[in-house]
Amino acid sequence: MIRKSNSVRLVQQAEPQATDAAPPPARRPAGAPDAPANDIFGLIQAREATFSKAHRRIASAVLTQPQAFVEKPIEELAPWLGVSTPTVTRFSHAVGCEGLRELKLRIMGSMRVGLRYLEPVTPPATVAEAISRVVMRAHHAISTAHRTLDVALLERAAEIVSRSRVLYVFGSGGVSSWLIAEVQNRLFRLGLHVIPCADHQMQMMLAATMDRQDTLLCCSLTGRNAELLRVAGIARQYGAATIALTTADTKLTEAVGLALTLAVPDDGDVLGPTAMRYGFMAAIDMLAYLVAIRTQPAAQEKLRRIKQQFMTYRDEEDSQPLCD
Repeated sequence: MIRKSNSVRLVQQAEPQATDAAPPPARRPAGAPDAPANDIFGLIQAREATFSKAHRRIASAVLTQPQAFVEKPIEELAPWLGVSTPTVTRFSHAVGCEGLRELKLRIMGSMRVGLRYLEPVTPPATVAEAISRVVMRAHHAISTAHRTLDVALLERAAEIVSRSRVLYVFGSGGVSSWLIAEVQNRLFRLGLHVIPCADHQMQMMLAATMDRQDTLLCCSLTGRNAELLRVAGIARQYGAATIALTTADTKLTEAVGLALTLAVPDDGDVLGPTAMRYGFMAAIDMLAYLVAIRTQPAAQEKLRRIKQQFMTYRDEEDSQPLCD
């Protein structure tokens, strides 16, 4: 739910007629941010402080019980809210709608993002439970990635990456943008030339420079990034090998030559970080390890050089990780 309360306290009889007088037009407090017109919930929250008492009652119902609000006809809605029919109409006007019908349509449109964002799962009761959820979800994501990743395709991807002149790694968004950085972090130390990019326009320009000696690796949790689909097509036109690290049965899997897909679902807890990224990180480590094995002894020599410089200038302890 948007509100912490599980339900709205509704008055069953209409408020006195005196409170039904037309309120002044709702105004935002000076300097207060408003919400986009297509987000009716955000718009109501932004303006709620300026509403009359009756309008705040309607706003509370919309924000806490949107499904019930849109399902009730006006003859049931007004008594349920404890206001008069004209008050409901005036509220609709106050939030920029021509009438109740448009208000309900906009509420339904905002509800399409998923009721789980309006009614999130119950938060953990203790700190220990919160920690346990994170650990168990991460473990499940890694285990699922291990179980669902096609080993033959992973081996084929490692072969393609190992012989690439340049490996371009594209992605964008909150997770994919740092997944591509992790691909570079894992593979440059093996001696591969890796160019990550999260900028869509630069991705398009880089794709236009690729040829048959290059490989493009696209990272996307959803597989629906339109710009990523476009640059994968450009790279293929110029002969570059194209690989995707994504979820199954998405448009991106059809846009590339080889698709590494994971069946790691989102856990559905909108309050918690998605555990999907642990599965993708595990897949990147699997790929990097296979590439390292394939590129021996050259990869081992690159790693030795890096370690040599760190032991010379920073840390003489040989057992420490290689600058991780």
